[in-house]
Amino acid sequence: MGIDARERRELAAAVRDAAASGPRGFLDEAGHPRRDTRLWKVLTEQMGLAGLLLPEPDADGGAGVTEVALVLEQLARSLAVVPGLSSLGSAATLLRLTGTEPALALMERMAEGEVTATVMWPDLAAPSVVPEVVADGPVAAGADSRVTGRAEIVLDAADADVLLVPARNGIQAVVVAVEAHGPEVTCAARNGLDLTRGLAAVDLAQAPGTVLGSGVDLPAALDLTLVLIAAEQVGIAQQCHDAAVQWAKERIQFDRPIGQFQAVKHRLVDLLMALELARSALDVATRAGDDYLAEPTPEHARALAVAASMAKAQCGAAATTVADESLHILGGIGFTWEHDAHLYLRRAKSLEVLFGAPATHRARFANLLLQEAAHA
Repeated sequence: MGIDARERRELAAAVRDAAASGPRGFLDEAGHPRRDTRLWKVLTEQMGLAGLLLPEPDADGGAGVTEVALVLEQLARSLAVVPGLSSLGSAATLLRLTGTEPALALMERMAEGEVTATVMWPDLAAPSVVPEVVADGPVAAGADSRVTGRAEIVLDAADADVLLVPARNGIQAVVVAVEAHGPEVTCAARNGLDLTRGLAAVDLAQAPGTVLGSGVDLPAALDLTLVLIAAEQVGIAQQCHDAAVQWAKERIQFDRPIGQFQAVKHRLVDLLMALELARSALDVATRAGDDYLAEPTPEHARALAVAASMAKAQCGAAATTVADESLHILGGIGFTWEHDAHLYLRRAKSLEVLFGAPATHRARFANLLLQEAAHA
C-alpha cells in the first residue's frame, strides 16, 4: 500500500483530533443516539475517509484495510456517534469485493459524502453468512430486483441512506442495494446496550433495489468486518487503559497517588499486556486483509479467515477486560452516569458478541488450522 508509517501516525492524530469532543451531546438515556453530522462531514467531505477503499488508481494514496482499521480505532477511542463501522467499514469492504461498475459508483457517492450505507447481515450473532433475504429478478449487475426478508438487528439502519442486502436468487447469492427509506422498507429503531450506536430491525416486502453483483465472496466480506470490529476493540482498550493510568497518577489516597500502590501497578501492567497482545493480533489481521484485497485467492481467503477469528477473539476479550478493570480502578466516579467509563464498557460488551463471542472464534480458529493441517 502507498501510505507509510509516518502518514498513518498523522492520519490517526487527525482523526483523533476531529473526534475529540466525544459522544455526550448526541446521546439520550433511551438508547437512541443521533448522528454527529458535523464530525461526519469533516471525516467524509474534508478528510475524504469514505474513499479509503476505492480501488487504485481512483484512491488517493493507495489505502486499504490497515488504514480503515486505523480510522475506526481512533473513532472508537472517542465513541464518535458516526456510522464508521457500518459505512466506512462493513459497507465499503463489501462494495470493494463486489467490484462491479454499480458497486464502484455507489462507493464514489459514499466517498463524496452524498450517502451512507450499511449491510443487512442475516445474523449478527454468527460468524457466518447464510443469506435469508430472497431476491427476485435478473442477477446481472445493474438489473432491477425485488427483495423480501427481515433482519432483527442492522447497525445504523435508521440513519442510513442505502441498505446493502446479501440475498439469494435461486441458487445464486447476490448483493442488492435498496434505498433505506424507500417503498416497502420498514425500519424500526431498537434499544441496545451500546448507547453510542444505533440499531434497527428492518423488514423488506418486495422492496425495489438494484443488483450490485453476484458470486461475491460473502464470507471474506464478513471476515474483513471482523477485522474492523477488532480495530474498534483495540481503540476501546487503549482509551480505557490510558484513562486508568492517568487516574492512577492523579487520585490521592493516604497522601500518595494510587498508582504507587503495588496492587494497582500490577493490575495496570496486566491490562497493558492484554492490550499489546490484542494489537499484535490486529496487525496480523489487517495485513491478511490487505493481502486478500490485493490478490483474492483461496489461500489468502483462508489466511484472512484464520487471522480475523484470532483477532476477534483476542481483541474482544481484551476490550471487555480492560474496560471492566479500568472502571474499577476509577472507583466510585467510574460507576456514575456522568463519567464515560460505562459507555466504553457498553461498547466493549456489545462488540464482544457481535458476529460471535471470543469462544466461538477460538473454536473457528482451531477448526481452520486443523483443516489446513489435514490438507497439508
